[in-house]
Amino acid sequence: MSLNHVALLVPSVKKAAAVLEKHHFAIGSAQEWEGEGTLEIYVGELNSKSALLLLMEPVKEGAYTRAMKKRGPGLHHLAIDVLNLESYIDGLSGSGWLLHPKSLHTIKHSQTAYLARPGTPMLIEVQQREEISSEPSFVQKLEMPLTALDSKMLMALGLHQVVPSQSVDSWIQIEGVRINLKDLY
Repeated sequence: MSLNHVALLVPSVKKAAAVLEKHHFAIGSAQEWEGEGTLEIYVGELNSKSALLLLMEPVKEGAYTRAMKKRGPGLHHLAIDVLNLESYIDGLSGSGWLLHPKSLHTIKHSQTAYLARPGTPMLIEVQQREEISSEPSFVQKLEMPLTALDSKMLMALGLHQVVPSQSVDSWIQIEGVRINLKDLY
């Protein structure tokens, strides 16, 4: 498995991108996703499929607007690529992750499953791919204040990039640059 992207829900993708641009990261163009109700910008080399950063801004009523109202800005989801979706999900039995009901539709139509856990402030998007990227990760580390259960559940996913924060803040490390996520809000 490999980390495909880290998705942050932010009040303004353009402001967040401007902060990241100061570090000379590749900034994609803003794209509006009508069906999702978001304006999105990928940060990192788009030709790479390894641990990009996705900035998401809710622009109309829907799931992302509700998430912003409920939890505020921050980590929305982690996307993972796997070679065999069924086998990967099977291997998570007993880990604490629950299959999101939306997955009943998305597994059939796009080989994508969503994992969630009440009280865990993020979703996990698992996508079946024909091959897994071996390129170096753009997002090298994500430090978050985690409970012991959150840490255990993330370890079960096989994500080495997500680690407990030594403070109450969340941090992202990109190409050796450590950035407080609050700076992107």
